[in-house]
Amino acid sequence: MILRVLMYFGILAIGWLLSSRGAIHGNLMKKISNIQTLILFGLIYIMGVRVGMDEQIISSIGQIGIMAAVFGLITGTFSILLVYILRKRFITDLNITGGTND
Repeated sequence: MILRVLMYFGILAIGWLLSSRGAIHGNLMKKISNIQTLILFGLIYIMGVRVGMDEQIISSIGQIGIMAAVFGLITGTFSILLVYILRKRFITDLNITGGTND
C-alpha cells in the first residue's frame, strides 16, 4: 500500500518536473486534459458497476439515501449558519455588496 502511494507521488513529481521545465507543450496539455477526462469517466463508470453489483448496498439503498439527505441538510445548514455568524462578526461595513471596496 505504501509503495503504491510512493509510486503515485513519484509519478506526480516527474510530471511536475517536466511541466515546470517547459517539456510539456500546450497541444500536449490539451490532449492530456482529454485523456484525463476520459479516464475519469471510465473510473466513475467502473465504480458505479461495482456498487451496482454489491447486493448489500442495493438492499440498503433507501437507508443510504436517507442518511445522505440528513447529512446534506446538516452540513448545508451549519455552513450557512457559520458563514452568517462569521460575516456578522468580522464584516462591519454595511455598504459591502460584493466586488471591490472603494
